[in-house]
Amino acid sequence: MAKGPKDQAVSERLPVARVAVDISLAHLDRPFDYLVPARLDAEAVPGCRVRVRFAGQLIDGYVLERMQTSEHQGRLARLERVISPEPVLTPEIFDLARAVADRYAGTLADVPPPEARCTTRRPSYFVSAGCCSRQPPAPPVPPR
Repeated sequence: MAKGPKDQAVSERLPVARVAVDISLAHLDRPFDYLVPARLDAEAVPGCRVRVRFAGQLIDGYVLERMQTSEHQGRLARLERVISPEPVLTPEIFDLARAVADRYAGTLADVPPPEARCTTRRPSYFVSAGCCSRQPPAPPVPPR
């Protein structure tokens, strides 16, 4: 089992998470690899929101996939924590956001999926109504 700073064990099952960091700088608009601590193994699923250390700051990101190894030759930082274990960034939403960012010369961080703002566990009809809704959407009023 791999150990690292503070003697934290790294997940033995798919120890690398590819993360889309929430940075609006065009030259950093790509995924970065992070080690998954063993304590976060079950929660760090593709599509979930995480906090990572990037350039000395804690920022949000989304786990895109989990892998056995990384192509990065240097030392990998660890995921700091899982913000929400609910997978909110599906591959379809990611592909759409990536296409919009590419089409309009933006970054992925410029096009966050609406569901990504919801960090509490609510039924899916709350998310589709807007994640800040505390009530289900009101039924439409029939025309008179």
